[in-house]
Amino acid sequence: MRRKGQVLLSLILYILILAGALHFDLWKLIDIRLILLLVLGTVVLTLPFYEKGISRGELGYIFGRKAIEAGFIQTFLLLFVELQNYEDRSVLLRDIAMSFRPLLYGFCMQILFSEKGEEKRGETDSVKSSAVDEENADLNFTEKLKIYGLTKRELEIAGMIAEGKSNGEISEQLYISETTVKKHVSNIFEKMGISRREELIRIAFGGKE
Repeated sequence: MRRKGQVLLSLILYILILAGALHFDLWKLIDIRLILLLVLGTVVLTLPFYEKGISRGELGYIFGRKAIEAGFIQTFLLLFVELQNYEDRSVLLRDIAMSFRPLLYGFCMQILFSEKGEEKRGETDSVKSSAVDEENADLNFTEKLKIYGLTKRELEIAGMIAEGKSNGEISEQLYISETTVKKHVSNIFEKMGISRREELIRIAFGGKE
């Protein structure tokens, strides 16, 4: 919660700096009706991803992603309406510019709710260098790892690790935060008694040494 407060303050500060530097009226960016519509749209788009037991971090990450989508949809519709209904062309450009406000709101919500770290590219490269033949990749994979007591989600992530995916790539594909992925990876390693991704691949496809 403290981190989100700091992120929010930094966003406000940056917008204030831009307003001062570019000499525009900051209050023109704020439209409560559009903000409420964006929040409502984001909630609607997030609902299909809600499931029992989902963590607040995962839900917040999805919410942030969907805020961008809602912003694009709302902006498109606003532009469509403005272009269709205006007869007074002298104010058309001004109102088109105002129609882009939902995108700003969406990006701010995405920054506020979706906290992601840098992807460990080095990790990805080392795993890819030990890739196995695709025909054997799926052979008894789940059965071999089930004996370690991995949950369904951990088995899913273990499979992605075996495919050479980084934590960042896994978080993107599963719509969960990278912090959550790291926790799952840590649990997988602890249950399997390993410390590196290459060891997981050897166990899954070559047998434990």
